[in-house]
Amino acid sequence: MKACVLVLVIIVNIIYCSNAQGSFELQLPSLGGLVTRITDTTFGLVRGGITIFSKTIERIINRFSRVEDRLRELLEEFRKLIVRGIPEFNIPILDPLHVDKIDFNIAHESAKINGSVEDVTVKHISKFTIDKQKFTVLSNLEFKLDLNLTFPLLVINGFYELDGAIGDMFTVFGNGRFWLHLIDFKVGTSAIVKFKYPGLRVTALNVDLKLKKLENNFENFMGDKEMGELFNKAISRMAPEALDILWPDIKQPIERQILKYINHILDNTTIASLARRLFNIA
Repeated sequence: MKACVLVLVIIVNIIYCSNAQGSFELQLPSLGGLVTRITDTTFGLVRGGITIFSKTIERIINRFSRVEDRLRELLEEFRKLIVRGIPEFNIPILDPLHVDKIDFNIAHESAKINGSVEDVTVKHISKFTIDKQKFTVLSNLEFKLDLNLTFPLLVINGFYELDGAIGDMFTVFGNGRFWLHLIDFKVGTSAIVKFKYPGLRVTALNVDLKLKKLENNFENFMGDKEMGELFNKAISRMAPEALDILWPDIKQPIERQILKYINHILDNTTIASLARRLFNIA
């Protein structure tokens, strides 16, 4: 089971480094510093695109009366945005997403691994399906927002290099091309939002991840074809369970950073005003 930590490294890197360039140090189970870097970067993109998105939100508000319908339409607009980008605001195309290089340094009781991935491409981010969007009024000043998305297939490929140890049992190493197919990757979120004049604040956030299946191949893994095939099969087989086991240990610091990031965005008076109108809050 300890060998499956390697899978989580790659998955976490892709999920939380999609807008990052350069290097970072990854400490499991704490990912707070990494999420801070990513959210600081994406905040600049959100702020840059608010002029265009404010017009889009106005159109959606005028067209739909139900909050759930507005949310679904907003997600469809987001789907279009990540495919085409907004060149005038330097917002890049995010599907396919390209990441130049990510260095990682894992320190966990189950593994110590150093390495990097380079020239990474992630495809089909825009192909998500909306499983659930629900808006529940808890009081006249507080509501709950549930949103679940599924990514039917994320195709990730690039080059990797790593060396380290899995527990006290054996060393791991390898370099070369790699590819991953994340099948039915689900992201579920539930947020409690409170109206505090003149804006909004997210007071609680829950995020859950599930992976149905992983297909993968790391070339030249363990420096032996037969051993490499064995490890690749083990990684593929163990990945969903590995995510189930390890996610509870790392989710809280990630949730705190995402909550901080969302409230940072809501500090913008224009965004807060649009959000109030989107959720029918006077």
